[in-house]
Parts: sequence; C-alpha cells; structure tokens
Amino acid sequence: MKNKLVRYKLHPLARAIALATATAPAATLVFGQEAQTPALEEVIVTATKREVNMQDLAQSVQTFSAEQISKLGLDNMGDLLRAIPSMSTVTTSPGRNEVVFRGISTGTGEWRTDSGSAVYLGDVPMTSATQAVDPRNVDIERVEALPGPQGTLFGSSSQSGALRIIPNRPDYSGTYGAVDVGATYMEEGDPGHTLDGWLNLPVIEDKLALRAALFDVKTGGFIDNIYGTNVFSDDDNADVVEDDFNEWTQRGGRISALWSITEDWEAELMYMQQHQRSKGDWKSDPNAQGVGDLEIVRFHKDDREDDWWITSLTVTGDLGFAELKSITSYLDRDIVYEFDANLDGQIRAESVRTPGEYIYYNVLYDTGFQPETTVNDQKAERFTQELRLASYGDSRLQWMLGAFYEKTEDAWIYSFARVENLSETNFGQYWDLGGELADTDDWFREDYQATTEQIAVFGEVNYQFTDNLSATVGARWFEYDRDRKEFKSWPEGNPYDTDIYEGTDDDTLFKFAVNYDLSDDKMLYFLYSEGYRLGGYNSIKNPASRLPETYESDKLINHEVGLKSEWLDNRLQLNISSYFMEWQDIQRGITDPDDWTANGTINMGDAEILGVETTLAYQITGNLRVDASYAWNDSELNDDYFASDTFDLSDPSQDFQLGAGGQELAIAPPSKWWVGVEYNMPALVGSMDGWIRYDHSWRDEMYHDWWNAMNAETGLGGRKLLEEADEGSLQMGLVAAGDWSVTLSVWNIWDDRNAEWIDSGYDGSFGPEGTWSGVGRYVNMPGYNRPREFELTFSKEFSF
Repeated sequence: MKNKLVRYKLHPLARAIALATATAPAATLVFGQEAQTPALEEVIVTATKREVNMQDLAQSVQTFSAEQISKLGLDNMGDLLRAIPSMSTVTTSPGRNEVVFRGISTGTGEWRTDSGSAVYLGDVPMTSATQAVDPRNVDIERVEALPGPQGTLFGSSSQSGALRIIPNRPDYSGTYGAVDVGATYMEEGDPGHTLDGWLNLPVIEDKLALRAALFDVKTGGFIDNIYGTNVFSDDDNADVVEDDFNEWTQRGGRISALWSITEDWEAELMYMQQHQRSKGDWKSDPNAQGVGDLEIVRFHKDDREDDWWITSLTVTGDLGFAELKSITSYLDRDIVYEFDANLDGQIRAESVRTPGEYIYYNVLYDTGFQPETTVNDQKAERFTQELRLASYGDSRLQWMLGAFYEKTEDAWIYSFARVENLSETNFGQYWDLGGELADTDDWFREDYQATTEQIAVFGEVNYQFTDNLSATVGARWFEYDRDRKEFKSWPEGNPYDTDIYEGTDDDTLFKFAVNYDLSDDKMLYFLYSEGYRLGGYNSIKNPASRLPETYESDKLINHEVGLKSEWLDNRLQLNISSYFMEWQDIQRGITDPDDWTANGTINMGDAEILGVETTLAYQITGNLRVDASYAWNDSELNDDYFASDTFDLSDPSQDFQLGAGGQELAIAPPSKWWVGVEYNMPALVGSMDGWIRYDHSWRDEMYHDWWNAMNAETGLGGRKLLEEADEGSLQMGLVAAGDWSVTLSVWNIWDDRNAEWIDSGYDGSFGPEGTWSGVGRYVNMPGYNRPREFELTFSKEFSF
C-alpha cells in the first residue's frame, strides 16, 4: 500500500478566492491603466445553424475559445464537464461518459434508450447512449454548450441540450502549424505523455487547402490491484496483482480539405479516426478491510477498446438570396471489451449450489471454480444527410428551411464466458433438450441488431418588428421507423428465444422566441422550446411477459427567460437565464417482472425542473481576467409510480414502486459552479511573456442512479450519494515571441478524492442487510477522479 499524505481541506470557495487574490498585488500595478483596458472579444456562434453574436442569441449558451481549451486543459469530455455547470455526467472509465444537460436523466445503464443529449463534431452528429463518443480536442476552434431542448434544429437526442466541438477549418492564407510535447508525473500513479500537432497547408492558391491534426496520449494508472482470495473459496488473484493497473491510451488524427469550387461554391471534406483503450478497473474498494482508497481485489484485468472513424462532406453555395448547405456524414464505431465477472459467477453458484456445483450449468457436473468474464463486441453505424437553405441580407424577415435523413444501425454480441469445464452434454441432460450441443465457454449469449431510419423537415422564421423587438418561430416534423432483432441462447447454441419487432411513429415540435433590446448592450429574451427522444420496442421473451410491446417518445418542454448584458464598455459580460421544464412520459429502463433476463423500457410519469444558469466574463484590467459560471437546478418527479401503472398484475405483491413523487432526478446536482482567474505578465523574463491561471470547479452532491434517488424519498433501502466534489488546477507558462512556449500544470492541485460514480451492484449481497453481510468487501465501490498530477508541456508554433 502506498503511503497516503494527510490532506487538510479548505472550503472550495475559499480556495478559489485565495488563489484569485494571490494575483492582486501584481494586478494593482496596472489599475492606473484602466482606460486602456480592452473590451471583451465578440464571440460568434453557430448554435442556430447560422453565425450569430452570442450576446444576440435568445437562449442560454456557454463557449470556450481555442486559447481557453488549451489553457484549461479541456482535452476530453471529462475535462469539459468541470467547466460547464449545466452539464453533468457519470464516467465509469475514461471514454465511457453519459452526457446530461440540466439534470434530465434517469441514471446510468440505459443501454436501449436513446441519449437525451446530443454530441456534434462541427455539424456532424456523433451521439450514442451511455457511451458518448469522446474526440480528443486538438486544433479546435471553439466548443459550444447549448443547455435546454434543441429539438427543432438538432433533432432527436438533443432533448436536454447539445455539445458542439467545432474544429478549425483549412485556411488558404499560409502554411503554419504547431507541435505540443508533454509529460505527466503523479505521486500515486504512473507517468504519462502527450504528443500532438497540427498543420495548415495551402495546396492551390485561394483554391485548395489541407489541415491535419495528430495525437498520441498515454494516461497513467493509479489503482492498485492487490492480492486477495475469492469470496467463497481460497482461489487467489496472484497472477494479476499489479500496481497502477488502470491506464488509458488515445491516438488518432483528423484531416480536412477545403476546395473553393467557384466564387460562390465551396466544399469541405473531413475525416477523423480515433483509437482509445482502457485497461484495468477504474474503481476501488476503500470500504473493505485491508484495502486502501485507491486499491481493489480483481481476478481479471479489464480491457476495453473503442475504435471509430467519421467522415463528412459539406457543400456550401451562395444562391444570391440565400445560402444552401448540404452535410453528408458517416460514422463507424467498434467497441470490444472483456470485464471481470468473477464475482457474479460466485454469487450465482453460492446461491443455489452444493459445494463446487453450479446449478445453472448442471447439478450433476462439478465445474469447480473458474474465472468468469463479461464479453461484448459492439458495432454502431450512422449515416446522415442534411440540406438547409438560409436567407441572408438586411431584410426584416429572415428564414431557414431544412430536411434531414438519418439511418443508424446498432449491433452487439454480449456473453458471459467461462474458461473451461462447461459441458453442453451435461447441460442438455439437465434441461432435457433432447440432444447434445457443441461444447462452449459461453453460458449465456445475446445477439442484438437494431436499425432506425428517421426523416425530418424543419424551419425557422425570424422577424424584426422594430429596432428593439424581434421574434422567432420554429417547427420540426419527424417520422421514424425502427426494426429490431434479438436472439438469446442459454448456453450458447441453445436458443432461448428470438424477437423481431417493427414499428413507426411521427410527431411535431415547436419553438418560439422573443428578443427585446433594452439598449445596445443589454437584451431580454423569452424562449419556448421542445426536445424529444424516439420511442421504441421491447423484447417480449416470454408469452406471459408484462412488458409493453412499445414505448412512446418522451418530450421535454422548456420555458426560459434570460438577460444578455455587457457592462463597463464591454469589459464585463453577464448573462442570466431562468428556466422551467416539463419532462413528459419519461422513458425508464426496467426488468420484466416475470423474466429477469428481459430488460425493456416503459413510459412512467412526468417531472418538473426549475433552474438558473449564469455566465460571467470580466476583463478587469489589460492583464487580469475572470471567467465564471453557475447553475442551480431543482428537479422533482411529480407523482408516485408503481408497477401496476404499467403492468397488469395478478399478484398484488409484485406491485413494487418504480418512482416516488418528489424524488430528485439522477445525475442532477442541485448546484454546480466554475471560476477561472488568469493574469498575464508581459516581458516577465526579458522578451518572454508570462501567465498564470487558476481554475476551480465544484459540484453539489447527487444521485448517480434512479433507485438511490427514489430510496432517499421513500426511506426504503440504501441511500448512496455521489458526495459533493471540488477540484482545482493551476497553470503557469512562458511564451517567447509568439513562437514557442512552456507550460507547467498542476491538475487536481489539492489532491481531492471525488467519486465520479459508485458501483453499488453488490450491496444487496454483501451490504449490511445482504445475504453474506460478513464478507466486508465489494460494497459501495467508488470510481475516483485522478489524484494530483504534474504536467510539463513544450509547444512550438511555426509558419512558412
């Protein structure tokens, strides 16, 4: 066990204030130059699929520039989470993120329902449920976070919001680029490295340009897999004991070509590919006797590979009265993982066995102890085509029309595998199959295939009634068809059942917004918007199944008022929005009451969400700037919901509770904030400029799954919270003549331990009220954030 340092904590807000005021003496040196303090730069966003000044946009939005992305270290989805209070997530391991805006979530593990938040690379959708695509942010122009329903423009899965990562486009003006080389050191873990770079290259003057980015990253591990024995036997894990056995690697690149076909037409072709691999377990078992806060006992080294590539073609044309844009994209993703399922096998065996015998396989055949793993081979494909026509010019009437087509195909092969000794001959004798099956190592296998096709037409009209007053009306009609096939065998080769479903549905969404300019630099707005997720079909394995064959689309209705304001000659920007949202016909994953192997989705009740979002940017002096954002969110399920509200129950004892009126939603922290302070020091060392920056984020406690949130309201069962979390980072750097730079970063400077998720799946077996409560292991296992880490980065810019 590593030696652990004793950490004395300050309140998170006190830390932020302390670091901010540390720069105050230097800041006073320039206060006399207040008149020369520059205004904040104008931020242009494309959140409404046309270029608009962020301060003129009638909705809540938070952006990060290329410089902020670099200095804040916003390299991945988990990094963005720290700085976007309206967004929350549960990360079970790097690259496995469930993105949530404004707390619209029923918790982790909703594998068959669509995501409630959209992720875009530029104009290209990359959304997937519970495992959001996590592109490495290299050579990115900006990031736009759009909380609240975006359904009329961005379609399904933008129900609660959208995250847009916008790469830099090729540039005809010259050849230039940059290279970054970094190394990390962690007291309680392995070192890591970062190597990335990008190049802009004109090929034909003012006609053709290329831009390419590459990256290779290794993130060192910090969880020790320590020696231990099985819960119900003396078998040990000596062959997989390893310090810092969790690690994460990313490598890939992006290339794009911009072609000016004529003065009025251009085309951009983009291709990006990324490979990421995580090994080991990212949670620990600190509640177990003899196990530290960054330690666990595992019998298999988990391995997960996530490979994806995406390509898009964007063609833009000037028609004289409007701009025509066509966006064609294709995404291909493969995920393969093998996880330790040894504990599940032990529990099943111990529940129904005589010593050494596994009744699920054959009471006559002694399998003994064999390590067990969960294996999944998953593939996803997405093709999209969008056409839109947007007016421009000085007319008071502006409009946009669009059409959208999407086809997604998802498939996986999921199995529980044993190493050996599972004889199909004996299994067949026990279950009276009437014949022998081939031997297999998989005692359970699921083959799943789903295809969804969606078409939509959408449009918006904006009218400027007066110089101060304008209004926007938008709508989207969509129709989808879904086909699904599901085949299960138990064990492999013995068909358990096959289900084939087809269905279609359609609906219409609306949007309405009003802007009123109080002055040239202050605007009030009202926004009504709707978002949705597609409905679907359940697997009916058993003729007596209680699961409904279908579940409907759920809808989110948003009412929002806000203020966009600039003060002190635009040195201070303060934006505030307040919202009330109604989540109708909530989709919720559930297990069939009559078939524990069948999982499905139902619609269950409504919820209400009330919240406030605030962003601030303040250029205090020419060298000192403060950025901050805050979100407050109050979510509540409207009514109690029981199984009998969905299922026709013959046995009243099966009428278990599925939701409690008044309970909070999962992954919905009541409050969250981020603050960043940066001070620049011109000519700090000779001709080299210096800078120093401190960022701090804080999240309130929250429930990571639905059941714990419900239990907290009813008083039944456990009540497991993700406790409040705060994390600070300090960066300082030197820049020489805009040519090269060196940056020292201290991530998680206070070495806080924050649980990013909790594995409570075994609490019913080993918890205080569990069948084997005396075991004292595998209870309430947290997945912690990374310990304090130092990073030194050298950067070189070049041009020809």
